[in-house]
Amino acid sequence: MKSTHRIRKFTRAEKLRCRMTVTAAAVYLALLTAPMLAVAQSTTLPRVNVTGAASTPPLTQITEDIAASPANVTVLGRKELDAKTTTTYGDIFRGLTGVYVNEYGQGLVAYEIKFRGFTSGHGRDVAASLDGVPLNVTGSQHTNGYMDLATLIPELVDRVEVVRGPFSPYAGNHAVAGSVQMFTDRDAQSSVKATVDSFGRIRIVPIYATAAGPGNLLLALDATHGSAYTRQSNIDRVNLFTRYVLPLTNASAALRFQSYRADAEAPGYLDLARIESGAIDRRDALNKGIGDTKRQQNLVFNYRSDDADGKLSDRFGWTSGLSANAYLVRDKRERFTNFDISLPSNSSTNIGAERDRLNQTGFDIRKVQSFKLGGWPSQLALGAQFNRERINALNYSADANLNALAPSASTPNTVGIDRNVLTTTKALYTQLQVQPLVALKLTAGLRYDHLDFAVNLRPQDDTYAAAVAAGLGPNVNASKGRVSPKLGVALNLFDAPNNSVDAYANYALGLKSPYAFSDFFSNLGSSSVVPDLALSTLRSAELGLQGGSKDGAMKWRAGVWDTRQEKEGQRTDAGVFLDFGTTTRRGFDVEGSVALSPSTRVFANYSAVRARSLTSAAGQNYLTNVPEWSGALGVQTAFISGAHRLDFSVEDSVVGPQAITADNTARGKTYNRVTARAAYSNAERKGASAFVSLVGYDKQFEETRFDFGGGAVGVSPRPKFEATVGVQFPLNF
Repeated sequence: MKSTHRIRKFTRAEKLRCRMTVTAAAVYLALLTAPMLAVAQSTTLPRVNVTGAASTPPLTQITEDIAASPANVTVLGRKELDAKTTTTYGDIFRGLTGVYVNEYGQGLVAYEIKFRGFTSGHGRDVAASLDGVPLNVTGSQHTNGYMDLATLIPELVDRVEVVRGPFSPYAGNHAVAGSVQMFTDRDAQSSVKATVDSFGRIRIVPIYATAAGPGNLLLALDATHGSAYTRQSNIDRVNLFTRYVLPLTNASAALRFQSYRADAEAPGYLDLARIESGAIDRRDALNKGIGDTKRQQNLVFNYRSDDADGKLSDRFGWTSGLSANAYLVRDKRERFTNFDISLPSNSSTNIGAERDRLNQTGFDIRKVQSFKLGGWPSQLALGAQFNRERINALNYSADANLNALAPSASTPNTVGIDRNVLTTTKALYTQLQVQPLVALKLTAGLRYDHLDFAVNLRPQDDTYAAAVAAGLGPNVNASKGRVSPKLGVALNLFDAPNNSVDAYANYALGLKSPYAFSDFFSNLGSSSVVPDLALSTLRSAELGLQGGSKDGAMKWRAGVWDTRQEKEGQRTDAGVFLDFGTTTRRGFDVEGSVALSPSTRVFANYSAVRARSLTSAAGQNYLTNVPEWSGALGVQTAFISGAHRLDFSVEDSVVGPQAITADNTARGKTYNRVTARAAYSNAERKGASAFVSLVGYDKQFEETRFDFGGGAVGVSPRPKFEATVGVQFPLNF
């Protein structure tokens, strides 16, 4: 009898046959190979028509701008983002100190974006939002806090705020490693951008902005088609973004609708030993049928006062310093996988299937008020958040044609997970800033997060019978609350007409929700683990210095930090639950940049971290897939002759060794990622530009490298070289 869980056939568009011949050489600086270098800067080339830079207010200033927080914060504005040739959302984060980006090369699956040595796959320990909409999925089968940035169109992003550590009062669940707030551009201009890479993948991004009635209308499309380095890597994506912005008295309101549709093939992970022995080719695919489909529609409302700091309340009333966001998201994600890396290449064996159907609603409302407290400049922020995620989760077996398997004598149980997961989060937050001295600022923040969990097991779920037999029943309901203080201080140590130096320190608590697919029932009957709804908590302490010239020609920052997390755990891609218990991470970051001339800037950064489990046995306590150090060194320059402009950048990012297994017997090697980019523009062509970029790896098997048990290591090989060419030109109607 056929299973009723029949899934739509995976879309297989005809693969693009366009191929380019690219001859290029990476350009190194003399110091690029110094051993102190390592990961992060993916510098790209400035486009024309740069519209502004992210402001960097003094740390002692009383302001709502998060860039002035007494913490390690990076803010990318329009200028910095325009200096990146972005084709994926990962390019936004490349180049940031202490931030590691791993594009798995496995279809639509979310990238690994991690801060400060957290082992989190798919960005699960970094709380992210776009225009106030949280992007972490708590009830995702794939991982707890799956950071889903698939629908992001990088060209529309106007500002990115990166806070390392749990210091921001605006982020709660999942913000143990840090948080990211992103905002779309209210002043986007009409343009068309087109790129094609050396494997034939084409991406076209038309943007149309126009006045419409009393407001402004924006229409944007991201259309992507073609294959990547491996033989089974085709993607077809159509991402439509629409928004209408209505100016109001001393405020503005925006309503946006987005529709996303994508189908992708994926090669699967390959056995490193078999590649190195010549048994399989590095560009092979493991199993037919591996890949993803994703459909999402979202409706978002944003309101914000023109006076974000609430300084004009006497004039504007309660609307001064007010912002509000509300959203509705419907999402369907299906992922087809096989983690048996011993299979012959291009196998047609059965595969595992994940299906998540998500309905999400919520809001975030915030009031900021500036005032005098005993004569001291002060500011108070008060806010409330609500988020509800309801996920219908199914995990089952399918054949290579993506048909769900019917039960048989050999496979009597073809369904593993069949449950409904409801997570409701209600939060209140506040932050008080006080400046008792011109050179001193104190901040005190507080969050209260209340999480309600409801898990309903259906009869097909593989733990239904065990849960009932244990007297637990098929339903679990629990409520957990947590108060998280955020304390900080900023002190101006040196202030001269041309230079300044600030010190900062902070202490903060963060939290992580339990996981509905490991902490709820999944281990029941097979181990001593029983359902556990306890929150994981983290405390973080940080001390740093930053300074530079007031004209921005020189900037530098150095800091040390320490974290301790209780009840840390994760489920691996192979479905194994790892209980790390209590963990600690300690590290430091150093970064700086200097303008050698008005058109040339050199930059460098270096980070190091020691990550261990405190409750695991000695010698078995390494936290896996954490680079021990990373850094980068590069240069950006421009050559201008009349109306002609050539922007050029080159950078060497180095990622240090990392433990692949908890006993550190399997280790990843140090590897380099070199980027070189050039862009040409002509001022007489009203903003039109053309660019070419080259990315090269000295070791193709190091960026994506995981332990698959029994001494087997799975990898997702990178191309030795990858080139991308593109054009962008404005549309003037």
